[in-house]
Amino acid sequence: MALLRPLINQMSTKLPHLLGPGGFLQARREGASYIVENRPYVPSLIVDLNDETTVVNAAKVILSCAGGNKADIETKSVRNTATVKVSIMSGGLTNALFRVDIDDGKQHSVTSLLVRIFGAEGMIDRDKETANFARLCNAKGSVVHSQLDYLGRFGNGRVETLIPNMRAATICDLREKEDLVLEVTRQMARLHYGFDIPDYLLEKDAISSGVEEGENNCCQPQPVLWDVLASWNDELITKISQACSSDLRLVNIFCSALFGDTVQLNSIAAQDDDDKRESALTEMMSHIAKQLNRETRWIQDHVSEHHPDAPIAFCHNDVNAGNILVDGRLDSSDSSCYDRDSVATIDYEYGALNYTMYDMANFICEHCGGNDNGIPDYKLMPSLELQRKLVQEYMQERDSVMDNAATKHVGEYEEVTKLLSQMQTFQMVSHLYWGTWGILQGASELLDGEYEIENIKSRIGGDIDINSWDNLRYGKNRLDRYRKHKQSMLETGQKQMSYLYNSGRL
Repeated sequence: MALLRPLINQMSTKLPHLLGPGGFLQARREGASYIVENRPYVPSLIVDLNDETTVVNAAKVILSCAGGNKADIETKSVRNTATVKVSIMSGGLTNALFRVDIDDGKQHSVTSLLVRIFGAEGMIDRDKETANFARLCNAKGSVVHSQLDYLGRFGNGRVETLIPNMRAATICDLREKEDLVLEVTRQMARLHYGFDIPDYLLEKDAISSGVEEGENNCCQPQPVLWDVLASWNDELITKISQACSSDLRLVNIFCSALFGDTVQLNSIAAQDDDDKRESALTEMMSHIAKQLNRETRWIQDHVSEHHPDAPIAFCHNDVNAGNILVDGRLDSSDSSCYDRDSVATIDYEYGALNYTMYDMANFICEHCGGNDNGIPDYKLMPSLELQRKLVQEYMQERDSVMDNAATKHVGEYEEVTKLLSQMQTFQMVSHLYWGTWGILQGASELLDGEYEIENIKSRIGGDIDINSWDNLRYGKNRLDRYRKHKQSMLETGQKQMSYLYNSGRL
């Protein structure tokens, strides 16, 4: 508690309110605590994953500081005598999650919080992500669940509310409860067309001052998809180069995972001179980099050519079963009817401007699971009939949000067909995106010494640890699917893709 009181006193003084990602950046530059997006930000407060007391401290500091800024949070500071219970929460592939229950002991009222410790360092812009999440919570009810809220941020994470009676959805839920899938689809439409895009996501120079947002520097929405893939490719080459420099066997393993084939190592292995070996390895990495970037450019050009008018909006980009909460009280109901109060889409860390049908396509791919063992089951891919129904539901909710519901939709059949075509293309993009992500995460783990080099081939193939998550295995499986999807499309043409989906051949 020695740290708690000074921080509370510091935050209780009147501070300027900063806005957007630049607000977080300014606070860190000045080394001070600020109110950013109307929530406290304490950059000096760090949580140690191995020290439960730091988790409790972060929750108490943020909850106490948030009292003066959020009308729907308990305004009294947390008493030193409060009883606190900490539980590790499962389901986070990128972040570490803790549930903190605080009982003030006075009225026996328990405040339940989610303490999120950021992971995937360098892969996610946490300033932009947190600013986005704050804006989403400001629009709660119309965009996100009415009880979902962001309370404040500390050095390596943030504190959020926990929605009572909720549990994470499962792949079985998605497969067996069509009304749940329809509600998630409606929520995506409300996000895409009901959320006002912040200026900082439209500015050419997104991060500047945290005091004001740009007024004259905005442009049309652009998808982040291609820039993200390009940056991941660059980072992946760096990490693969570092890993392979210590063991040349990894060149073949990474090439097999990324491209489905291997390379000849004779030119490298035969070199007796270390400088020549290094030069040969550098040349090989350059070849891999060109292949990665060529693939990204190909799919980008394909989207531009075949879907030049694909809508762009703020998207979740990672709607999967683990990021969907459902009201557990409906589990025992014979006829569950899911709506915006009983379903919550959470975890917006990958949220950004993107193609709206990418969001939908990614959700379709996530029906196949794989977030438990890294092996998606593509037999679970929703039928074309269900995909068409989801697109129709999406369009109906979109028109409702845009106050077009009363107008008969002209050319509805043509638009459904058009959006379905976009969805099928973006399913291929989703496989490339998350396949690259998985290989990059796995390369990072390898460099961090999280598993032995000798076990990598077996782990990727699923020969060992088949019941546990593995980033490399997941990445390889998604990229294998990407190549199969691309090959089928090139062989049959875009117009024949719907037949492949409907017949189960893809």
